Amino acid sequence: MRHGRTASRTARDKPGGLLRYPLSWKHGGLHAGFVTFFFRQALRTTGLQFLTGFASTFNALRHRDFRWLWAGTFFTTGAQWIQQATLGWVVYSLTGSGALLGAVLGVRAIPMLLLAPVSGLVADRMDRRHALAASQLLLFAISALLAALLAYDLVRVWHFFVFSLLSGVGAVFDRTLRSALVFTSVPRNEAAHAVALNSIAFSVMRAVGPGVAGLLIAAVGAALNFGIQALLYLGVTASALMVSAARPAAYARVRGTAWEDMKEGVRFAMTDPVARMMLVLGLVPPLLLIPSFSALMPLFAVDVFRSGPETLGLLLSAVGVGGVLGGVAAVGMTRYDRVALVQTLALLAVAGSLLGFALSPGIMAAVVFLIAAGMAEMVHHTVHVTTLQMCAPEHMRGRVASLLPVFPAFISIGALTSGAAADVLGAPAAVALLAVAAAGITGAAWLRSSTFRNLRLSGLISSGERPGRP
Repeated sequence: MRHGRTASRTARDKPGGLLRYPLSWKHGGLHAGFVTFFFRQALRTTGLQFLTGFASTFNALRHRDFRWLWAGTFFTTGAQWIQQATLGWVVYSLTGSGALLGAVLGVRAIPMLLLAPVSGLVADRMDRRHALAASQLLLFAISALLAALLAYDLVRVWHFFVFSLLSGVGAVFDRTLRSALVFTSVPRNEAAHAVALNSIAFSVMRAVGPGVAGLLIAAVGAALNFGIQALLYLGVTASALMVSAARPAAYARVRGTAWEDMKEGVRFAMTDPVARMMLVLGLVPPLLLIPSFSALMPLFAVDVFRSGPETLGLLLSAVGVGGVLGGVAAVGMTRYDRVALVQTLALLAVAGSLLGFALSPGIMAAVVFLIAAGMAEMVHHTVHVTTLQMCAPEHMRGRVASLLPVFPAFISIGALTSGAAADVLGAPAAVALLAVAAAGITGAAWLRSSTFRNLRLSGLISSGERPGRP
């Protein structure tokens, strides 16, 4: 008995000591003391640590400013997803043209590409709260106006193009300003948790937004649907004005011209090793991965699985469910110091899951792989956003955050190339080829940059900039 207690202390006190606990068999079963000790240690080392780490993520909600921002993220993201689904339905219903539908939705990417540097400049030079509120007021105004045009049957095709362009303007400023404000609303050591919570909000709204749009169209019609969106944006405007975070000290810096400031931001993104790697890895999902589980889904539903809209809805919902689960998983990922390794493994997991999806023999297997792909993509997104923002100097945070709206704009380009590849090779072969290309680029990025491989979250938290940067 003395030996057993000594062994227990050894197992408890030394790393790996559990394996050295003596196994003894009695009446054909494992010794009861070992069973008790095993479950006790398992609970201590896994369950309790996970629950503690998971609960600590919600510490960001202790801060009043972040609570307002987080609530605003739910409503503005939900409104944007509802808007996108409703706009597509209305345009196709009124015109019957798939080309016009694609054009209306596609022009939204123009301001996201052209105005991203301007949004970063605004975030670094102006009061972010007021600028964020102004972007929401723009979205409120155009949604209310389109609702009125639809209600009185005055809408014309060119109205949809103008609406889509202006909604892109509001979206690019919302994304940049909201991301920059998160870092002034919580302590630096809780920034990763705050980004994870924002990712959960985004994932939930991405999963439920299109479905809510369909219900609203059926229940109240398209005109009132846009009116409801307008009210949501008005509420987000109020929540932005409730934020009371003080301006960063960077506002007081003596600055050059607006053009010089924008060039400084671009120069940093292109020359800083970590920012440059974030730029490269941030382009992999929209160009090579996301189009596979968005643009090519109708081809799989109709041509591969020989089914209809129900299967299409099931496949798209699987990605949304995976995104929600991935947002929760990203909460746990914020406890891991090796952010570069997490990003690399997440991208490889997305590529592997899509390869499995392309080779799936049936719908249920495809759903499982899509859930896994959605989870891994959201984990990468969360860690990527955190790393990109935390590698930037405080006076340049807004300009670096302005890179975030640029990445989704490349989904349109990715959809074009993936669609062309699917026409030539077939949808499964196209998805497999894109997944292999994404895995190859990710692996090359990991092998090429020792700075990236050695990147630690603790180093980004401990100082306002990456260790070793002058």
